[in-house]
Amino acid sequence: MSESATPPGSDWETVIGLEVHCQLSTTTKLFCGCPTTFGLTPNAATCPVCLGHPGTLPALNVAAVRLAVRVGLALGCELQTTSVFARKSYFYADLPKGYQITQYERPICLGGGVPVDLGDLTRTFPLTRIHMEEDAGKLIHGERGTEIDLNRAGTPLIEIVSEPTLRSGDDAAAYLKELRAIVMALGACDGHLEQGSFRCDANVSVRRLGAPLGTKVELKNLNSFGFVKRAIEYEASRQSAALEAGERIVQETRLWDEAAGRTRAMRGKEDAHDYRYFPDPDLLPLVLPSALVDAER
Repeated sequence: MSESATPPGSDWETVIGLEVHCQLSTTTKLFCGCPTTFGLTPNAATCPVCLGHPGTLPALNVAAVRLAVRVGLALGCELQTTSVFARKSYFYADLPKGYQITQYERPICLGGGVPVDLGDLTRTFPLTRIHMEEDAGKLIHGERGTEIDLNRAGTPLIEIVSEPTLRSGDDAAAYLKELRAIVMALGACDGHLEQGSFRCDANVSVRRLGAPLGTKVELKNLNSFGFVKRAIEYEASRQSAALEAGERIVQETRLWDEAAGRTRAMRGKEDAHDYRYFPDPDLLPLVLPSALVDAER
């Protein structure tokens, strides 16, 4: 496949959906009492629960639920009276349990939108959903090899998923800046991009104007608003050039390489069935008390 960043033709349209992970500003993790303080000695903020030891049971952090509700209300979402935690099963070194506790079929929020000032107009970009989940640990690559720090494992997150209605890297950067300002103003997230507490994955595809949606590619390693803009612009150019040449776009995950100014293939993109989602048997459905919702309005 061609890797050159050829500008897309005028009849190509870029389609972008964003998945934003916000670490919630709680003092303890989502399902245990370990601290969420950044910068602690590696693996000091861990316990049998967040390390996934057999026989341990999760206990939901109500403070995280309150912050998720606060964000959902601010973004005009439809709060779900009952939501369900699910296990997302996959194997990776930074996931000691072998599954991530998240929400799948029944998230805490549906719909909503993010109003964004685009200079000449204000546009509200619609959301698909907001769901709660726990973060994974972190891999640290050094001269001695790759080491694992599990302090972050179990930190509470909300994932804010947009509809694929953004059409440019500029749109995406403006959306992210506004969303970051909102969650910071709410006290729900500190917004530190450099610490990974506010991070984004972008799903990018191109299509002929008026045609059905094309095959999407997920972009990762987007650690700044500038990275997001440049990665999307490059990926749209790469895909449109490939399609113009009669090639096929593969559904995959790609990393943004800022030094090289290009995206690089990371792995084939998984489908939902690959994760074998099912309701977590150790957690009851989350039923939102009306008093909790009223307190966050």
